Amino acid sequence: MQNEVDCNSPEARKAVFRTLVELYAAGNVSALEQVIPPDYVGHTSAGDRDREGFIQSILFFHNLYIYTKDTFRIEDQLVDGEKVVTRMTANVRSRETGEPVTLLGINIARIVDGKIVEEWNTWEQLQPRRR
Repeated sequence: MQNEVDCNSPEARKAVFRTLVELYAAGNVSALEQVIPPDYVGHTSAGDRDREGFIQSILFFHNLYIYTKDTFRIEDQLVDGEKVVTRMTANVRSRETGEPVTLLGINIARIVDGKIVEEWNTWEQLQPRRR
C-alpha cells in the first residue's frame, strides 16, 4: 500500500513525466512501457493517438531533429490531483541544416499509478530573431 501512495504523490507524478521526457530525448521507444500503458490516449492538434501513434510521433520527430540528453528544459510543473501540467522548452538541431531550433511546449498529463494514461499537448517553434 505504501508504494501505491508513493507513486501517486505529486512529486512521483512529476518524476513520471520527467522520465517520459528523458526517454523521448533518447529516442528510447522500447522503454516507453515504463511510463506509457497500452491503453494510453494522447490528444494533439493532429488528432488523438494511442501508444503506437505516440511511438511513431517520437520516431518522426527524431528524423527531423537532433536531440541530446539535455534537449528538454522543464520550466514549470504543477500538479492538481492526477494531472501534471508542464511548461517546457526543447533546444534541438535540424537534421537537414544543423541549425538550432527552439520549441516551446505545454503538456497536461493524467498520471495514475505511475503511468501516463492520457495527455494533452501542444508545441510551437520559436521564430529566430531577425538580424
